[in-house]
Amino acid sequence: MQQRILIWQHGQLKTNASIQALQAALPDPAALVWLDLQIEDHAEQVTALLTSVFKLSHITIDTVEEQHERAKLVEGNGYFHLVVHGLGYNLDTAEASTPKLDIVFGKNFLITVHRVALVWLDRLYKDMHAGEAEESMMGRGMPFLLYTLLDTLVDSYFPVLETLDEQIDELEDAAVNAATNEVQKRIFQTKRALVQMRRVISPQVEVANSLVNRTGDLIPQKYEPYFADVHDHLVRSFEVIDSYRDLMSGLLDVYLSTISNRLNQVMKQLAIIATIFLPITFITGVFGQNFGFMPQVAWDKGYNFWIILAFMALVTIAQIWYFKRKQWL
Repeated sequence: MQQRILIWQHGQLKTNASIQALQAALPDPAALVWLDLQIEDHAEQVTALLTSVFKLSHITIDTVEEQHERAKLVEGNGYFHLVVHGLGYNLDTAEASTPKLDIVFGKNFLITVHRVALVWLDRLYKDMHAGEAEESMMGRGMPFLLYTLLDTLVDSYFPVLETLDEQIDELEDAAVNAATNEVQKRIFQTKRALVQMRRVISPQVEVANSLVNRTGDLIPQKYEPYFADVHDHLVRSFEVIDSYRDLMSGLLDVYLSTISNRLNQVMKQLAIIATIFLPITFITGVFGQNFGFMPQVAWDKGYNFWIILAFMALVTIAQIWYFKRKQWL
């Protein structure tokens, strides 16, 4: 288990504080504590810490330990438990990652629990040490810290969506110019990743919309514009993902049409080749029959062979000219 503790008290920010300092600051209503935990599966230390120090219920602890949980907002005894997800995308494997983040917040504390390192969260933690950021984030109270956390989370979606946009552009070119089995596989993988992202973002839109209305005094009404901004960004992300999903469905149709057109082109070429050889085969078949006596054979001195050969060449040239005129070649 890795833990980071920030304590804002008496106008000062304490970084890398201890559990003892955290316990001492919690009774102070003017203090603000942020505890960030990166845990492994079934971390007993985390369960003991959250139960004894923050008095979290067993239902909340079980939800924190659950890896695959839908985004939601649940009220506890003097606190709220918020479940959200991040977004990640691996270009090499075309797989999406949606790491879960549990946020538990009360009047003067905020807890974040996650299983993997979150780059955007690490960046936010470092910003707390820079200049006036201490006062703007921690000094303005828990609601503003929660807003900053959610806003940074949602902002981290957009670089992922830009990466997806670039890949979709590449797939559009490949689907038309180089339709291969690898392109088809990539299309299906990207579409599956978008479906996963959409399934994660969709409930978060509803949760963000209800943050101010359901939390009562914990998040005063004056913070509604801040969380409305987070909601708007989530809606925008959801709409972008939805449009990408529609693009991938259309791209799959384009890929299948390209494959079908290529197959038709090959079949046309084969039909033309067969058509060219059809009269030649007929002529050679007629003159190749095994009869004892045929006209112009018994007294032929070799002229008829060259005449027939020239006639077959003439027929072939006439066919090729006709096909080109009809733009079949």
